[in-house]
Amino acid sequence: MALVADIRRALALVHPYRNQYLLGLVALAAVNLCDVLAPLFLTVAIDSLGAIVGLAPAPPPPILAALGVDIGLGVLGATAAYFALQLGANVFRYPMLMQIAVPSHEVGQTLRNRLVAHFFEMPMAYYDRAKSGDLMSLATADVLAARMMFGPGVLVGADALILVTVVIAVMLTLSWKLTLIAMAPLPLIALFTNLLSHAEYGRFQDVQKDLATLTERARESFAGLRVLQAYAREQFDVARFTAASERHRGLEVRLARVRSLFGPTLDLMNGLSTALVVIFGGRQVVQGTLSVGTFVAFLFLIGFLSGPMMGFGWAVSLIQRGRASLSRLDAFLETAPPAPLGTNAEALDGTGAVRVDGLTFAYSSDQPPALRDVSFSISAGRRLGVIGPVGSGKSTLARLLVRLYEPPRETVFVDGCDVTDADPDALRQHVVLAPQDTFLFSDTVERNIGLSARMNGKADFFARQSQLHDEIAALRDGYDTLLGERGMTLSGGQRQRLAIARTLAADPRVVVLDDCLSAVDAKTEEAILASLDSALEGRTAIIISHRVCAVRGCDEILVLDAGGVAARGTHDQLVAADGFYARIAREQGVDDDMTEAHE
Repeated sequence: MALVADIRRALALVHPYRNQYLLGLVALAAVNLCDVLAPLFLTVAIDSLGAIVGLAPAPPPPILAALGVDIGLGVLGATAAYFALQLGANVFRYPMLMQIAVPSHEVGQTLRNRLVAHFFEMPMAYYDRAKSGDLMSLATADVLAARMMFGPGVLVGADALILVTVVIAVMLTLSWKLTLIAMAPLPLIALFTNLLSHAEYGRFQDVQKDLATLTERARESFAGLRVLQAYAREQFDVARFTAASERHRGLEVRLARVRSLFGPTLDLMNGLSTALVVIFGGRQVVQGTLSVGTFVAFLFLIGFLSGPMMGFGWAVSLIQRGRASLSRLDAFLETAPPAPLGTNAEALDGTGAVRVDGLTFAYSSDQPPALRDVSFSISAGRRLGVIGPVGSGKSTLARLLVRLYEPPRETVFVDGCDVTDADPDALRQHVVLAPQDTFLFSDTVERNIGLSARMNGKADFFARQSQLHDEIAALRDGYDTLLGERGMTLSGGQRQRLAIARTLAADPRVVVLDDCLSAVDAKTEEAILASLDSALEGRTAIIISHRVCAVRGCDEILVLDAGGVAARGTHDQLVAADGFYARIAREQGVDDDMTEAHE
C-alpha cells in the first residue's frame, strides 16, 4: 500500500509536466534504438570483410534484412551507417536530457514553494514543538532527494528498462538460444535488487531523520555561540556535536554498505552473461552455426547491458531515497492547521476599537491556562496599559490580539469583528504588534523599517519617532547599512527601537507594544514614549510593560497576575489602591502626588 501511495504522489507532482517527460522519453527511446542498431551494421561490415577473404557469405541480421539491407551494402556503406546512427544518438541526447532534467527542477521548486506556503499556514503553537533543524532538512535534503528521483532517477531508470528491452529484442532476432543463455542471470539480478532496495529505503529514512537532528544541533550551537563562549563551554559543545556527528556517520556508513553492493552485484551478473556468450557463442562460431559478425554483435549488445545494469542499481537507489523523502515531506504537508482561517476583511475598516470578553486561553491541553477570564474594552484612539509580574500573561494577550495563537471564538474583537472570523492578513495590517523579542533581517536598516511595504514616508521619519535617527545617521552607510544576522550589529535597545519604527511604518489603526523598550533605560524609555505621543495620536494603543513610567499616561491600566485581571483603573486610582501597582511604582521610584497624598 505504501508503494501505491508513493506512486500516486509522484504522478500528481509530474502531471503538469507530463508532455515534457513524454518528449524526453521518446528522445531516450530514439537514442537507445540508434545505439542498438549501430552494432548490427558492424555485423554487415565484418561479414563483408569475411566474404572478401574467402569465408562463406552470411545473411544480414533479420532486422536489417527487413529494412532492405543486404551484404551488398559493403564495408564502407555499413561503416557509414554505423557512424550515422552514432551521430543520431548524440543528437537525440540533448532533448532527452533537457526534457527530463528541467521538469525535475520544476518539481523541486514546486515542493519548496508548497513547504514555505505551509510554513506560514501553520500556527505558532506548531512551532513551539517543531525543531528548526527538522524543517530545514525538509526544505533542503528531502527536496533534493525528491528532485533527484524525478530527474536522474526517472532518466536512468527509464534508460535501463528501454535499453534492456530493445537489446534483448534485437538479440532474440540474432539467436534466441544464445539470448536465453545470456539472460540466465536475470532472476538473480531481480532477487538481489529487491532485497537491497528494501534495505536502502529503511536506512535512508533513518539517515534523513538523523540529519534533521544533526542540523538542529548545529543550528543551536551557532545560535548559542556567545553564551557558550561566555561560560567557556566550547569544548563541551564540541564534544556534544562530535557525538551527534559520529552517530550520523554510523548511519551513513550503514546506508553506504547497502548502496555499495548494487554496483558489484550487477556488474558480476553482467560479467556472467558475457562469459556465457563467449563460451556458448564461440562454440557455435566454431561449428559454423553462427557468423563471426553476429558473434561480435552479440558481444557489443551484451556490453550495452553493462551500463543499464549499473544505472538500474543507481536508479533504484535514487527512487528509494526519493520515496523516503516524499513520505517525510507529505507527512508535514498533510499536517493541517487546527482551525480554518477567517476570510472577512471588510469588517476591519473601522477606527480600531478593541474588546476582549471572558478570554481564557491555554497553550496546550496539558498546561494550565495562561489567561483566565480576561475582559476589557478600549475605544478607538484611546490607550490601554497592561502591567504585571513575569508569567502573568501579558505577552500571551498581545499574541492573541493579532491571532498569532488561535483564541477561543467570541472572545477577542476588533471593530466588533471576532478575530477568528477575520482574514489574518487584513487583521495584521489593522493591528500591528511590536514584540518583546525583536527579529531583524540581514538587510539594510531602511528595508527593515519598511518591512510592511506600507511605509508612508521615509524611514528617517519613523526612526525619529522612535529616537533612533541620530544613531542610524552615525553608522557608516546610514540607512543603507547592512545589518548582521538577526541585527546583531545593533545593540538590544537599538533593535527594539527599530522594531517600533517598523511598527509605525506599517501605519496600523491599533498598535500593540509588548514590552518592546525593556532593553533601554528608564530615561530613554520616557523620551521615546513622549516622542510617540504624536505618532500614536488617533490610533488605539495597547502598551505592555513591566515599568510604571511606560503605562502611567494611559487612559486605563490593566494589572495582570497569574493570568487574571488583578486590578484596573487609572494610574492615580491604582496608586491610591496601594496594591501590586503601587508597590512596584515605589520600587521603581516613580514620584507622584497621589503617592504622597496616600501616605
